[in-house]
Amino acid sequence: MPVSCQAFTDFLSRRSEHLDEEILKDITPAETLIGYVETGEFRAEDGVSHTFDKFNRVYPDLSTPWSDVTAGGCIGSPCDPDVTLIGMGFTRDMYKLQQKSYETDLYCFDQIMSADRAKEQFAHTVQNLKDATVIINDNRIRNEMFRIAGHHWVCQMNGLAAFTFNENNTDLINVTPSALPTSKLVTNMLRTRIQYQILSGALGKTVKDVPPKIEVLTDMETIWDLCKGDTTLSDHWRFDAFDPASKEFYQYGWAGQVGNFMLHADLSPIRFEIVGNNLRRVFPYTNIAATQGIKGIVNQAYIDAPVQAHFIWHRRGMMNRMRNTTSINPMMPFAARDFGGRWQFLMDNLTCGTAVAKNSGGSDITIPIPVNNSLRNKGKFHADFAYATQAQFPEYVEVFLALREQPCIVGEPLCSTPYYVTQDYSSSNDTCPTVQAPT
Repeated sequence: MPVSCQAFTDFLSRRSEHLDEEILKDITPAETLIGYVETGEFRAEDGVSHTFDKFNRVYPDLSTPWSDVTAGGCIGSPCDPDVTLIGMGFTRDMYKLQQKSYETDLYCFDQIMSADRAKEQFAHTVQNLKDATVIINDNRIRNEMFRIAGHHWVCQMNGLAAFTFNENNTDLINVTPSALPTSKLVTNMLRTRIQYQILSGALGKTVKDVPPKIEVLTDMETIWDLCKGDTTLSDHWRFDAFDPASKEFYQYGWAGQVGNFMLHADLSPIRFEIVGNNLRRVFPYTNIAATQGIKGIVNQAYIDAPVQAHFIWHRRGMMNRMRNTTSINPMMPFAARDFGGRWQFLMDNLTCGTAVAKNSGGSDITIPIPVNNSLRNKGKFHADFAYATQAQFPEYVEVFLALREQPCIVGEPLCSTPYYVTQDYSSSNDTCPTVQAPT
């Protein structure tokens, strides 16, 4: 039977969809706070908690009077001068290991082989996991700095007030503070802490010939408010925008300077919603359903969150100690472990989900479902995190809970009424006039 030209293409094989060769990838701003705290190791074979001492300074008693020196004899009156005692002391504290693990779902190599551009997809997956390591570590550093801070302030209309808080057995997710903020963070709230920071030793032992610069970790909007948003400070405070090639910008990550404060922009500061007398944590992104699987989108609740934690930050405030591993014996070839969030691909002793079974006593127990991987064609990514936080100089760190809002928008109308002129954008010549044919 002959095939007509109209029906010919119906016999061709066609894909149901045509995917572009270029695959787009979500972009998430990346930063890391690892370089903004001291880091160390928690040695292997050394237990799970450590106790340490810190020798404290003792201020001499200056209230005792000076006595006159006499030239008389010592008979009946000893020549030993009056003395004022000065003591000594130390503070004992401890830190302990904490751990957390993340892993992906199982991947099957047989299914991966049939996927379009699988290499590109998994290259993006691996990069996404590396970014997750940075996010996880940064969140822990912020939370730990919040906990160990020597001073916790709530910003109120009449100044700063100290507060205590309860985490309610969550990782700063649901916090109950003893007081809620009623004011934004303003410059004078920071100024009241300059003298304390200097006297506490946060700027070092010798500060006479060194400009006192205190680091503040906050968001970019607050930096603008502190530097340029308050016109009353223009004559008394200065804002210096660092050149991108300068040492301050390149090495320290400072975004600007106002007064005695070096301002460091944090892209993901700690923010909360107010729920009754509690604070509920919100994060910059939330996950929703994608065409296949899930995807992260910007969380509008984070942008609109009314409460934020600002820090007077100090890089020696705490030491982030990562758990270290070591070989125990040459006859025991254990796999090398990494507790800093390095992702590895696991293929042994895999499980997928759980099932309910009965134990010998007839009670229900939950057991993992084993996965047969005799063909070595299945696996998943896994990462371990294990750190201990040593509060070295918590007195240098201060946290401020303050109100925040989106910039106020005040519209401005036109000063004149717009008028509209009829436009002709034709680019063709005028048509020839119609000539009447002779009859």
